[in-house]
Amino acid sequence: MKKLIAKFDKNISIDKLDEQIQKLVQNFPDRMSVLVQCRMTSKHIVAILKENPDLSSAERLVWDLEKIKDKIATLGITIN
Repeated sequence: MKKLIAKFDKNISIDKLDEQIQKLVQNFPDRMSVLVQCRMTSKHIVAILKENPDLSSAERLVWDLEKIKDKIATLGITIN
């Protein structure tokens, strides 16, 4: 598999999102490191799963949250 794109409700919990991403990663070959890029729209969290371009990575799953880090920080303040 080259790329998988999934949409989730923006109100999904972090635990539930992680659980769903773990299931989606199973669609990729066992020895492939998978990069998960997350983006937020007004209604959804969009997860893009693809082969990690960093071939030196030994991790099965690598998260790229750079584009939503400010929203995660805001969400943390709202929850706390």
